[in-house]
Amino acid sequence: MDADKKIVAEVYTSSEPMDNLKVLCDVYGSRFPGTPGDFGSVKWMVEKLRSYGIENAHYETYTIPGWVRGPAKLEVTSPIEKEFDCISLPHSLAGEIEADLVFLGDGPVDIYEKRKDEIDGNIVMVTSRNPLGMKRFLHRSEKYMRSVLAGAKGWIFMNHYPAYGPPTGGISPIIPAVGVSYEDGSFLARLLEREGKVKVRITTTDKNLEVETYNVVCDVPGASDDEEYVLAGSHYDGHDISQGAVDPASGTVTVMEIARLLNMVKDHLKRRVRLVCFGAEEIGLYGSYNYVAQHEDEMDALRFMLNLDSGGRSGKKGVILHGHPELEPFLEQAAKEMKAELPYYQRVSPYSDHWPFFLKSVPCGSGGDPEAIRTRTGRGYGHTRYDTVDKVELENLRLAAANYSRFLLRVANADEWPARRKPQEEIQAFIKEQGYDQTVALAEKVKEYVRTWPEIHPDTREWLERKSDW
Repeated sequence: MDADKKIVAEVYTSSEPMDNLKVLCDVYGSRFPGTPGDFGSVKWMVEKLRSYGIENAHYETYTIPGWVRGPAKLEVTSPIEKEFDCISLPHSLAGEIEADLVFLGDGPVDIYEKRKDEIDGNIVMVTSRNPLGMKRFLHRSEKYMRSVLAGAKGWIFMNHYPAYGPPTGGISPIIPAVGVSYEDGSFLARLLEREGKVKVRITTTDKNLEVETYNVVCDVPGASDDEEYVLAGSHYDGHDISQGAVDPASGTVTVMEIARLLNMVKDHLKRRVRLVCFGAEEIGLYGSYNYVAQHEDEMDALRFMLNLDSGGRSGKKGVILHGHPELEPFLEQAAKEMKAELPYYQRVSPYSDHWPFFLKSVPCGSGGDPEAIRTRTGRGYGHTRYDTVDKVELENLRLAAANYSRFLLRVANADEWPARRKPQEEIQAFIKEQGYDQTVALAEKVKEYVRTWPEIHPDTREWLERKSDW
């Protein structure tokens, strides 16, 4: 296919995605919502896409609950005195809490109720590792909410990977919460085991406030007048402590490269392909939820959404289908035509930008390596200060751009598209089967519990009044 040859030749004789990655990360930093690097990177991405000849590249604006980091402190006050390096978790409250430390290991679902008497009024520490035996990923926010519901007044999130420092990650503004390194968390756990009782103090100085942020949107037009279209996207925002080079910027520059490549072969494209760089994913999927809300009348015409969050990381460049076995023969045929590895796997998670589309019955999938997904135990240096440009290799960016642009070309050109739109009853049944309904119910249960408190922080009260997107 002439378009394939043109795409592959361009990909492997250009360093465009790596050049773009260096600008996004080295010039604009984390691109965390509301920071100067956020809007600066958005303006730069729009101009870069226009330089590729994509005339309608633009950004869309929306307002979200934002957050500004302040200094944080974690101290042992008894039986020894010692201070530890820590960072506040996004949306943590400003405050000070001193109480006994309760270590819950990996924080399995049943432990919070079992140890409720110990947790009540104290400070909980859990690791970032998924508990053994879990059929689904137990997200940080669920461990946090279960701790709050058991009466915790402070929370410590311990990295389970050595040598990567304190992890970050959004939570809800209910109690002060910090991240600590594997090494410091291990010290605290040993101290608690030896002494039997350890008192710690958390001090945070963060601010919760509304901020303006953005989605970057552009279209590569198709030759036909068919209203059906295809969408590929990745969020562009990283956590404020890091460049977020692998997660997410390797995906962001892959999406930009796909836009450039498809625009070069648009004469071979039957249907329009929309490319979106979402903002504010890391603290609540705000960009994708806002995009779906602003474009709700277009969802029925969307034949497929491909989420490329961290799309340029190491590993094979396959497709993780979100519950669409009917698309497996299509992928097998595409791989055969492309003369490329395009492995697939079936799995759905609610923790990235495909989720708002999934809830609207849009057939969707994510870029990834099925084998790595089966064996990965966590983020590694993701969500730490070490997710930097030097962790990304040009060859991985090239392979991602080559595989996904050619795959999207076939999705856009297929006369017979086999993907099935799931009815809402099926989507809700799936959510219940996977236990994600428990997460939603848990959030509401926590809100009911917090409303009984005699004193409620203003940031917490604003969170209580916020409507859930689910």
